[in-house]
Amino acid sequence: MLVKTYGSAVSGIYATTITIEVDVTAGIKFYLVGLPDNAVKESEQRIRAALQNNGYRIPGKKIIINMAPADIKKEGSSYDLPLAIGILAASGQMKSEIISDYVIMGELS
Repeated sequence: MLVKTYGSAVSGIYATTITIEVDVTAGIKFYLVGLPDNAVKESEQRIRAALQNNGYRIPGKKIIINMAPADIKKEGSSYDLPLAIGILAASGQMKSEIISDYVIMGELS
């Protein structure tokens, strides 16, 4: 199931909306595409720990996350929360109807 949520790339006083598309399908790998920096790539471990410690499960399936537009570098850990919410919605652990109405940002630990 493909789910969209939104974050924001901030550069100085400018912000660009980042579309985060999450798809959970058969398989077991975690893919994060769309020019993420190292902090964003490391979000998999923070998300996994935060979800499990709060009673949610990481789907035992392939998780593909696309962060668009691809030409803007995504920096920092503020994408943790929208990525986690996208995973929960795409895996059926929360309702996905309203998440596309908001820009979500936040770090998980």
